[in-house]
Amino acid sequence: MTPTELYREVMDEVRRLTELPEVFILHSNLEECADARSILVHALSRFLTDNQIATLIGRTRQGVNFIRSGFDARCTKWTVKSNWKAISKFLASNDFQSK
Repeated sequence: MTPTELYREVMDEVRRLTELPEVFILHSNLEECADARSILVHALSRFLTDNQIATLIGRTRQGVNFIRSGFDARCTKWTVKSNWKAISKFLASNDFQSK
């Protein structure tokens, strides 16, 4: 599976869970969009480097690192925690390593 295919599958699942458009997740400063972006980056970081994620979402490597490192603080919110649990189940049920 290519990084782009992985990104597409994870982004589609984040969009489905959060009910937010992709452009909002990637570019909006609204809190719920930043939360969704954080979930997306954290999920992708299980498989991809910060440079690869940065290329896919149109951010710098440092920006991706900042988003990833702040995930634990965001995870104190109930919505982020419940969406992360759902994404974790999605990642576990799809064997992305072998595709």
